[in-house]
Amino acid sequence: MRIGVVSDSHRDLYMLDKAIKSMGKLDLVIHLGDEYRDIIKVNEKYKLPVEYVSGNNDFGVERIPEKVLSINGKKIFITHGHRYNVYFGLESLYFKALEAGAELVLYGHTHVQDINNRKNIFFLNPGSVSRPRDTKPGCAVVDINDTGDIDFNLIRLEY
Repeated sequence: MRIGVVSDSHRDLYMLDKAIKSMGKLDLVIHLGDEYRDIIKVNEKYKLPVEYVSGNNDFGVERIPEKVLSINGKKIFITHGHRYNVYFGLESLYFKALEAGAELVLYGHTHVQDINNRKNIFFLNPGSVSRPRDTKPGCAVVDINDTGDIDFNLIRLEY
């Protein structure tokens, strides 16, 4: 399964569309919050299966702070990250991943692209597609094959 991961679009539909195009053929798109309604709008064009969670800037909509997905035998915990103080480290998120039995954690909020492996749990932040706090806007592709092997591709976008 080829999964496109985006976060923190903040109503920038142009850059979100650019991110989806840059990831190639996808089986699923996951939006990690801060204007998750953006993926619903952009997906009218792509008609892909979509999963999403709400972020600290998702106002006036249903609050969905986190989910656990199971894909090709892998448990994936998705959250925006603000409830786990990700600006100050991944410790709280690590313990939540252990509690959830997750092998992969997808989170946003910091607007900084990052990938980590802590005691066999992978943590991936795709960065922000619209307002990066590192070099350039970003997104990511996660490939989970039929045997459960996970491969990551971090992508940078031009404005």
